[in-house]
Amino acid sequence: MIHLSPQLIETMLHMEQQGESCPVKSDSFEYFVPYLFMRPDSTDEIREIFHHFVFIRASQERLRAMVESEWNTRSRLHLRYYRDRSGKNITISDEEYQQLRSTILNRQLKIFFGKPVEPVGQMAVGDRVTLLIDDWHGKQGKIERIRLKKGRVSMTVAVDILGHTKSVNFEDLHDGDVIFSDRDTEQLLTGNLISNIEGPIATMLEHYFRKDNAELMRRDFPRLNRYFSYANIQIDSEEDRLCFTSLMLMCAVMLRESAVVERYQRQLSEWLGEVTVPRSDTDAYVMLALFVSTRNPRYRDAVKSYRKTHPNCPPILGTLINKLRNIPTLKP
Repeated sequence: MIHLSPQLIETMLHMEQQGESCPVKSDSFEYFVPYLFMRPDSTDEIREIFHHFVFIRASQERLRAMVESEWNTRSRLHLRYYRDRSGKNITISDEEYQQLRSTILNRQLKIFFGKPVEPVGQMAVGDRVTLLIDDWHGKQGKIERIRLKKGRVSMTVAVDILGHTKSVNFEDLHDGDVIFSDRDTEQLLTGNLISNIEGPIATMLEHYFRKDNAELMRRDFPRLNRYFSYANIQIDSEEDRLCFTSLMLMCAVMLRESAVVERYQRQLSEWLGEVTVPRSDTDAYVMLALFVSTRNPRYRDAVKSYRKTHPNCPPILGTLINKLRNIPTLKP
């Protein structure tokens, strides 16, 4: 149900429950006004949306009696049915009612409301997952956003509610909070995303620069596209962000996304500036990505020299150099 004044409707429903204002007294009912339980520091969006909703657990006859009651019809602000776009009254299951009520009262989950879940695409953002969190255990949702925080994937998952007219979005979920829809997604989003994709990308680079690569690349393209779908995820650490951008530049080269290649190449070149000798593992990572996109041998040679003086550098640098050793270079 919908009402514009949570304080007023709570008072009227309490009177109704006590039998003071309704001619139909035989049917009991339960009500819950979410806004009254929201913290003052809750986001404006949540407070605004919850401001309007009233959950009433009652028979259809009891609901109709309340809507048609004298106190409601004579009021300036009416209690009315919540409807979908076709005008159909929305009812929800007892399970969904208890899930929403428990989540609001416990205040343990970081949630916000969103638009109804769009049809699922083939990309990583959009994959279906099954929630394992309390109260919502077993509910299916869609990955709306992916962030990389301290090397670990953090997801926002949207679950349709209220007759598929809205979604409730759960933030900061990790791999232990969900069951992924397929094994490939599970492998990618469990642990460190960068570590999970850099090895396969190195192997695909070797395939890409081979002369007889047609069949190999045909098999690689679906996975490349999946990796590339992560291109706009949020990454907190600058070091991780630079390494991830380097990997996305390599993907863009293999997918022949020329505009994206140009953009990432410019970003990484500007960050590197006048540096010709790697100062850190991150510099070396960026230089190898620029070697892939420009084929300028100075980048690869600089990283080779860096590895000789830094034996404890990440193994992926050696793997990439090995995979890229036979790539024909171009003059700068």
